[in-house]
Amino acid sequence: MKKWMAYLPLGLLCGSLLVVGGIWKSVWNHTWSGQLELRHLEGDERALADFDIQCEITDMMNRWNFSIKDGALRKESFTLSYEEEPVYGSRKTIGNWKEGTIQLWGDDVEFQPAADSKVETLDRVDLSLLEDDVYIYPGLYDHEGNLHGTTCIFEKGQLVLNMRMEAVQKKGRASRSWSYEIPTNLQYTPEEPLANIQIENGEHSMDYKNYWWNDIAVVSVWSESQEMFFATVKTNADFGGSIGLYCLGPRQEESFQDENGMAHQVEKEPVATLAEIPVSENRWVLGLEDVGEGLLVFIGEPDHVTVELYGYDGTLLDSNRIQTEEPVHEMEIQQTKWKDGRGVFVKGSQKTGENSYYTHFGTGYWVENGTVKPVYQGHSEWTAVGKEKVLTLTRTVDGWDGKAKSVRGNTLNGFEISVYDITEDPAGKEVYRGELETDIDEDALEFFNYFTTKAYKQNVEHQTMKSASNWRLLKVVSVTEGAGDAV
Repeated sequence: MKKWMAYLPLGLLCGSLLVVGGIWKSVWNHTWSGQLELRHLEGDERALADFDIQCEITDMMNRWNFSIKDGALRKESFTLSYEEEPVYGSRKTIGNWKEGTIQLWGDDVEFQPAADSKVETLDRVDLSLLEDDVYIYPGLYDHEGNLHGTTCIFEKGQLVLNMRMEAVQKKGRASRSWSYEIPTNLQYTPEEPLANIQIENGEHSMDYKNYWWNDIAVVSVWSESQEMFFATVKTNADFGGSIGLYCLGPRQEESFQDENGMAHQVEKEPVATLAEIPVSENRWVLGLEDVGEGLLVFIGEPDHVTVELYGYDGTLLDSNRIQTEEPVHEMEIQQTKWKDGRGVFVKGSQKTGENSYYTHFGTGYWVENGTVKPVYQGHSEWTAVGKEKVLTLTRTVDGWDGKAKSVRGNTLNGFEISVYDITEDPAGKEVYRGELETDIDEDALEFFNYFTTKAYKQNVEHQTMKSASNWRLLKVVSVTEGAGDAV
C-alpha cells in the first residue's frame, strides 16, 4: 500500500496566564482525558488508509499527540512543553550541517542612496521623518533634552540584503559564523522619501530608519540535499531593477573552527548568484521554496502567477504561468515530500486594505525531474498534493453549546478531511470525506479553570472573553514528509 506521512499541529491554544504559586506541580501532573473521534461520512474509507497522519494538539504549555493510521485514530502521548515565541535577534535552527546545526540569527534589508538619487544631508536630527510612536533611548538626549546627530534623506534607495547565521557543533564547543551585507541591483522608490537618522551622545549612539516596519522581507530556504542556504527578497510595485537569487553557503570546503579562534568578517558578496530576477511595478517576487532538486521562485503579475524552477547551479529548468482573476500580493506555501517528487500547494491573496486580504488563488503543483506542472485547483485550510491524489483538511465551525461565548465569533474544534482523485480533472473528484472532532474547546475551559489566575473570582465566560489570559483556539496544519511512492 502506498502511503505518505503528514505532521499536523492541529491546535494552538494561546494564553498568557498570570500564575500564582504552586501551579507547576499541578501542571506537571495534569493529563488530558479529552475525546477524539474520526467519523467516516462518505466514500471509500480505504482512500484515507493510504495516508499516515501524525497530529498534535497544543496549548502554550502542553502537547497531546495522536495519529491516524490505516484509517484508525489513536492517542499516543502527553508532554509538558513550553515554546517561546521567537523574538527579533534570537537564533532559529534552520537545518543540519556536517556534525552540527545551522542557526539563523537574523535577516533584514536596509537602503543606501542609489547612484542616481537626489540626496539631502542635515546636520541635525529630524524626528518628523519617523513614526510618531518611535522609541528614543533616554541616554541619547543631552542634559538639556536635545538630540544630536545627522539625517540623510534620499528619494531612491539601493537595497542591501543583511544575513547573520552560525554553525554550532552538536558535540564540543566549535562554531562558525557568517555575516552578509550584499548590495543588490534592486532599487526602491517609495511615495515618501527614505531617511537614515544617526543619533549620538557620548558613548551612546543609535541608527533609525523610516522603513524598518514596512512589508519588505528576506525570503530564504535551507536545502537539505545541498546543505546550503538560499535567499532572495520579496518585492512590491515600488521596486525596479533585479534581485539576485543568492547562495549564502556554507561552502563545502568550510568546516567548524573554534569559536574564539576566528575573526568575525562581513561578506559583501554571496557564495554565488544563481540568477538575477527582473522586477518592476508589474512584476514582483512573492516567495521561494526548496523542492529537493532545485528552487521554486514565485512571481506575481497583474493577472498571472509565474513559478520558475531553478537548478542549484542557476539553470532555469522549467516555468509555468497561471492566469488569476486578481493580483496576488501574499502567498502561503505548503509542501509534501514524496519519494519520486514534491507536491506544492500555493494559496495566494490580494491585499485589499492595510490589514485585509482577499484569498482567491489556490493551485497545487507537482515537481519531478526538472519540471513543474499544475495538477490541482482548489481552496482549503491545508492541502497535501500528490501526483494523482490530493488530501485536504478544512476547519469546521461549531458553537460552544452555552458553555461559554465563542472567541471572535466561533469555536474551531474539528477538521473535515477529504481525498480527491485528480487524474482527470484538476478540480478533483471526491472519493472520500470524513470528519475529525475533538472536545478541546471544552477541555480548554476545564484546563483554564484548573489554574488560579488574576481573574479567578470571575466566571469562566468573562475570563475567556475579557481576562488577561484571553484564550484563543487556532488550528494550524503543516507537512513534514511523505513516505512511499506518490499516490
